[in-house]
Amino acid sequence: MPLLDGWEVSSDRIEKYEKMLSSDPVGDPIFTSKCRLGKDHGLIVGSTNGFAWRIQAGMSTSMYSMGKSKWVRWYDLDRVDQKKEGVLILYLKVREKDGSLKIDGKGNPKLKKWMLVLERNKDEDKGHFAQRRAAFHSVMSDVFNQNKGDSTPATSDSRI
Repeated sequence: MPLLDGWEVSSDRIEKYEKMLSSDPVGDPIFTSKCRLGKDHGLIVGSTNGFAWRIQAGMSTSMYSMGKSKWVRWYDLDRVDQKKEGVLILYLKVREKDGSLKIDGKGNPKLKKWMLVLERNKDEDKGHFAQRRAAFHSVMSDVFNQNKGDSTPATSDSRI
């Protein structure tokens, strides 16, 4: 699947994008965007393998968190809910350090919530951003549903 039209990486994120492609098993990207994870600003890149997110390293970023990144295989995502336009709540299956699933008292995978907020790319037209924000849930949901697979492996290389 080629990169979705209008979801290309912005010029101010090329360095982070290239680092993500070289350090995570992203594969061929389908979408990219500036995106906030909780309070941290960064870049998200989605592909058929999963999605990667890397923090924006800037003057206000501490040395501890500089370059922090996440990698999630689609099978480690339980579901994608829309909180409001441009804001998603992702329910992720929690893994132990060895990659095995954490299980709750009922025998189900333990879940962790992430809030992703789509952000406007550098020099992006406001109208184009409004269209991307309106489509964010369907883009993320469609790519997830097409690539999640039928089962969750016993171990994973996701970094959540």
